[in-house]
Amino acid sequence: MKKLLLFLAMIIITVSLLPIMGNKLADKTLNERIEILRANGVELSNSTTDASYFTTKKHYEFLVKDANKLVQYLNQYSDNQLPPYVNALIDGVLIGTDLEYSNFPISDALSVDIYPLSLSTGMMQDLKSADIKFYRYVKNLLESKGVLYHINYNINNLDFHGYIKDIQEEYVLKDSSKVTLALSNVLYQGNGELIAPKSLSSLIGAIDFNVKKGDEEFTIHMKNFTSSSAFESESTYMSGGKIEQFNFAIKGRAENNLRIEVNDIHLNISSNTQGEKAEFYAKTSLKDLLVETEGSSLKGSDFNYDVSLSEIDKVSLEKLRVLISRSKANASTQSEEEIRNSSIDLLSKGLRLSIADVSLSEIQINQQKQIEGFSFKVKLDVKEDADLQKKLDISPEIVIKNVDMNASLSFSKELFKIINQEIPMVVFANAYAKEVGENIIFDIQLNRGELSVNNQMLR
Repeated sequence: MKKLLLFLAMIIITVSLLPIMGNKLADKTLNERIEILRANGVELSNSTTDASYFTTKKHYEFLVKDANKLVQYLNQYSDNQLPPYVNALIDGVLIGTDLEYSNFPISDALSVDIYPLSLSTGMMQDLKSADIKFYRYVKNLLESKGVLYHINYNINNLDFHGYIKDIQEEYVLKDSSKVTLALSNVLYQGNGELIAPKSLSSLIGAIDFNVKKGDEEFTIHMKNFTSSSAFESESTYMSGGKIEQFNFAIKGRAENNLRIEVNDIHLNISSNTQGEKAEFYAKTSLKDLLVETEGSSLKGSDFNYDVSLSEIDKVSLEKLRVLISRSKANASTQSEEEIRNSSIDLLSKGLRLSIADVSLSEIQINQQKQIEGFSFKVKLDVKEDADLQKKLDISPEIVIKNVDMNASLSFSKELFKIINQEIPMVVFANAYAKEVGENIIFDIQLNRGELSVNNQMLR
């Protein structure tokens, strides 16, 4: 009996001491992350700790001290290099971070709030000199956590989810322009390191941005944006997105008026470099499109875009990718020449372009009768040719023999008639046109340097 009581007492004492000992896993993870930031241009300018028996709360303030070093670090995690102007945008930025976690080691959850406390040194100075009242407004907005990201992060399995705090702000600038910004219902979740997640999905309920001064007005509106991405590596990924509604409008002088409305947009892109050859795929569709300017309008429905690139040499592609990324950070005449030569090397290994569908089901011009639209399909093969560079140096026309193409272009008769009226140069195409039912068809072939349209040689 005494042994049992002693055993129970030891268990009680151990459990009681766990919170006092603290969550070593959480502490270790935080310290490692802070050291990484310190080594890459970010200074820890302030930190406080508030620990109770059950939880620990920490507050950090990070200052971007060396923007160049930080950008170099971030570029390691992206296929695209950040452009040089980003350095100026983040230099001197002060970021606040609040963390809370359980003192019991059995919990792997971190609750994190991240919020900018100050913009870059240059931006704050420019705001202060241009409009002191607006400078104070921005300063107060940031210091009151007006822009805040919340993350719940599991440091064991790397799952995370969170939100961006809703924003509803209005301000009248010195020139009497009224600026309105609204952001609502932004949620996200994923898995992996936050700087380079393996998967990420997000939802944006609505974004509204409006600038109005007298009769002049600029508006952007987006409703219900959802996205989902999975990343195997920098070059193998799948991403998809949907936007329920997007509006863009400029109102002012009659000749400058513009209105664009797009509904039910779907976007999908993927890249695969796991096989012997690399391949890329992109597909876009939208249900309705409206473009209005002063005195003219265009309405379309059921637009589709389905394109793929395949049979791409992976070694040449990776070389070109690296060169393009470097040139974005440091463009020069030499980098342009290197990209050109690398592009030719890539083409010399051959590739295939397939346009499965580019089409618009219906179209209405200037509120006239709604008519059927067009469709376009193509399959293009670039043959492998180790002497491609030499042939280009001799004569670019020789290279055309390296390309085989089969394409089909179809217009409704009514649309083709309008195109003939609006673009007189297209009239020459009538000699090659083929009528099939209510459509005008152009079957285009390019083989061994010879081009034909509907079996008629083009000379």
